[in-house]
Amino acid sequence: MAQIRDVSKLAGVSPATVSRAFSDPGKLSAGTLKKVLAAAEELNYKPSSLAQLFRVKRTNTVLVMVPDIANVLFARVVSGIERIAADNGYNLLVIDTKDNKDVESAGIEMVETYRADGVIQLGERALRWLHRDAEKCTIPFVHAIGTGLDEAYPTVTINNQAAAESMANYLLSLGHRKIGVLAGIKGRLVTQHRLDGFRAAMNAFGVTLDEGLVEYGAYSLSGGAQSAQRLLSRRRDATALLAMSDEIAIGAIRTAQDLGLRLPEDLSITGFDNIEFGKYCEPPLTTVMQPAERIGEVAMTLMCGVLRDELQGEIHPLLPTELVIRKSVCRVEEPA
Repeated sequence: MAQIRDVSKLAGVSPATVSRAFSDPGKLSAGTLKKVLAAAEELNYKPSSLAQLFRVKRTNTVLVMVPDIANVLFARVVSGIERIAADNGYNLLVIDTKDNKDVESAGIEMVETYRADGVIQLGERALRWLHRDAEKCTIPFVHAIGTGLDEAYPTVTINNQAAAESMANYLLSLGHRKIGVLAGIKGRLVTQHRLDGFRAAMNAFGVTLDEGLVEYGAYSLSGGAQSAQRLLSRRRDATALLAMSDEIAIGAIRTAQDLGLRLPEDLSITGFDNIEFGKYCEPPLTTVMQPAERIGEVAMTLMCGVLRDELQGEIHPLLPTELVIRKSVCRVEEPA
């Protein structure tokens, strides 16, 4: 389906000019209007009637759906969203969905009934899982931290597989082979993508993943503590734990210390996200930096583009990550 940016490119005008051609054509010259309409006809572009209604029934409020408001990563993303919203005159309505599909579907309905102008989704569920007729749904929707890059609407995320692979490569380069994985919630796309990255790194080193060293659990401090307890109770031969989030890693650190293990001499632990608390662990946490605030800023910038019919450029940006090396990992002299 053609979008406004396709028409603007073919007509050689800005997306805003295309928008005016359908909302207020009297403001355009006859020549410009003719070019836009010709391009629209060639591409079979039809402006969203719902978007036109939004111009009349605008609330200047964007709904942000957060699966766990207590999670530090999500709080940082919301902080980035808030900055750009304030700069552009939008209010935010933030709801903690507790990862409940029904609550998220109700959020979509809020936009359809003009109680909000658009939705930024921080949970994993794509629009097609939340709307009864997603293919025809034209509400402004941006997915932040989502993993789907083939959606028609904007998304912003990181390359989870590559980021996890880089951390696994770091552990492997230091001689670790018996690496336990605290993998987060089983069945989640983000969990699967990070596991894929870990497996790719292992394969490159000629090491087969031992499924007995993989443990699933909640993306939380308690989830990490419990996952580490289960894994270490059956596999004390692990020389390192690769955690899928910093909160999981911090919970694992507590469990390992309660078990009398020296960190990192007896057990190295890594995280993912680079939340502030990781700096103050003992030992300070080696992790993957995920640019949470920047994800929020980009998500809200994309939403502004959607709401103003001025969406331009890449609509599925992948933001960069980097390893943050601290003191929670050490070299093992002989592969375990």
